[in-house]
Formats: sequence, structure tokens, C-alpha cells
Amino acid sequence: MTATNVTGTHALEAWRAGGAVVAEKGEVAHLVTTIESPCDLQPVWLTQYSPRRLGRTHDDIHDVIDTIFPIKLAERHADAAQLFDSYLRRHDRAMRWTRNRGAWGTYFERLIRFPQAQQVNQLARAIEKLRTWPVRNTTGMVFHLSSPAFDAPRTRGGPCWHFGELLWNPGDRLDLVAVYRNHDFTNKALGNFIALGQLLRFICRQSGKNPGSLVCHSVHAYRGASASRLRALMG
Repeated sequence: MTATNVTGTHALEAWRAGGAVVAEKGEVAHLVTTIESPCDLQPVWLTQYSPRRLGRTHDDIHDVIDTIFPIKLAERHADAAQLFDSYLRRHDRAMRWTRNRGAWGTYFERLIRFPQAQQVNQLARAIEKLRTWPVRNTTGMVFHLSSPAFDAPRTRGGPCWHFGELLWNPGDRLDLVAVYRNHDFTNKALGNFIALGQLLRFICRQSGKNPGSLVCHSVHAYRGASASRLRALMG
């Protein structure tokens, strides 16, 4: 099947481009979104385009973002190790409450502690290699967000982001590629794009590299609401 390709200068523009396709068709197989400057973020996006504006049954964009990258917490910890430690302490404390216990945790937890029994910090490992490898390895850094040992097939629910990869380009420019098995363009996609861009920004700052583009392959993209509600949210 041929992929549908959309592009945007920043996360909002790219989300609107993909959202227009999804709103029209209802669902799209192999929607590939390229964001040229994914680290750009305007605070107004977090209020004007939050799905929660459609009602309390829809997600707050801050919650969607924090699942992938805790922006506010990162602002308080310039040191990566301190950020990881602070996040895991907060996460584990929150998991003491039954209402907070998900079947699979969060994406950021999986980036810094997955599989949990082995305590693998994929993010720290990638940053360390970017700092120390004497020869540029174009496709050496990958992140696994799912495992057959932990994630049984399910009809709905996470994790939807399954795989990530950093492409180390000439000029020390890093692209981030993300593969989603399922992508809700009303409730999740804009928050996902913003969070992935801020994750890339963090990696570049910690490794001394330059942010490039974000490429997201949504294997199955769908509306998550009526076409009219998605269009209303996109403005």
C-alpha cells in the first residue's frame, strides 16, 4: 500500500496537514508525517489546541506530552541523570495509588527503565554514545517502546508508540524517527509531535548535537472523534 505523506514546518502545521487527511477519510494506513523544525513550541498551542477543549472525555494535551517527555520537570534539571532520577521517584510514588496504575507505564519510563527488571536506560545510553563514539554511526541509536515479553496484543490501549530511531547526519544533525502502530489524531497526535520534538531537543542539548527533523510513521491513523470535531479543534 502506498504511504500518504504530509509535511509541516512545525508540529502544529504538520498535525493540521495530517488531520485534514484523517478528517476526510476517517482512517488512513501508513500516514508519514515529516516535521522540519520539531523543537519549535508556542505556549498558546497547549491551550488553544488541547483536545480537552472538546469536553472532559478528551485528553488534556499536557498529559499526552508528559507521557513522552516531562517538559516542566526537565526545565528544573539541567543534568540528565538528575532528571531521570527525579522522574522515576515521582512515577513510582504515583504508582502506589491504584488509580494511576496502567498496564504498561509511560513512554518516558520505558525510555529510561525498560524492561523494568533489567533497568535499561535507553536514553542515557544513546546520549553517551553520541558524545563518545569517534566515528559517526548513521543508524546506531534505537529505542524500543514495546516488547513481546510484556505487551500482549490488545484491541485498544497503549503502547501505541513502538519504535524510535535517531539518524546521525553530517554536520552532527540528528533526525528522530518514530513508528506508531495506532495514532489518534484528535486526542494524541499533536501532543505526541510536540513531545517528540522536545525529546529530540533534550537529546541534542545533552549530546552536543543539532536538532534535525522528526519523521513519524503512523501505521494506522484515525480521527478519534467526528470529522467536524477534529476540524473544529484544528481551527
